[in-house]
Amino acid sequence: MLLFSPPVAHAGPFEEGLNFYEGGHYRWALEKFIQATEQAPRDPQRWWYVAESYRMLGDTGASAHVYRQILQVAPASPFAVSARQALEALGEPGASTVQVSIQRRGGSALVPARINGESVGVFILDTGASYTSVSTAIANRLGIPTGGASVRLATASGVIQAPLAVVDEVDVGGAVARHVPVVVHDLPGMPSNVAGLLGISFLERFRVNLDMGSSLLVLESGN
Repeated sequence: MLLFSPPVAHAGPFEEGLNFYEGGHYRWALEKFIQATEQAPRDPQRWWYVAESYRMLGDTGASAHVYRQILQVAPASPFAVSARQALEALGEPGASTVQVSIQRRGGSALVPARINGESVGVFILDTGASYTSVSTAIANRLGIPTGGASVRLATASGVIQAPLAVVDEVDVGGAVARHVPVVVHDLPGMPSNVAGLLGISFLERFRVNLDMGSSLLVLESGN
């Protein structure tokens, strides 16, 4: 595997991630590397370490997704060569399809949600949100840490900094993604059964088809 540690001029999130990674603290490293990609979204080295952190956490589906992203971002880079080798080593998982019933509330589509095996109510489906979000109440109940990394979010009230964490598992109607980046952010005026938004950090693990006519969200993983 291709690994490279640049000289540390200052302790930004990427350098902090490298320290965690080299110390074997892969979950903490993953949070920092994700934060680092926000600062330089076309840097293949940062995405490489995101993929490697997922791999070290045992989440081959997420790592494969990010390896493919490296091929798109920087197809001629040394990291793309290593990403192709990593994909070959992982092989291709079999396809699986889950159909999730959608509840409608006004113009919103709601889907059932479990986080780390615990029922948390419903998520609002939001394909425009970069991150899946959870409310402060849910984060407190599940022990999701809020004192680590943070990311900038554009909200109706302006740009804010929101805590970033990685949860072990998000389950939407039987479609499961592991080690999912989430932000902790309260949506104004939401009823207590709404846990947050279901954003790209979950949806990117699947091929997504939204069939509003049949009130179904179809999530396909694998080939």
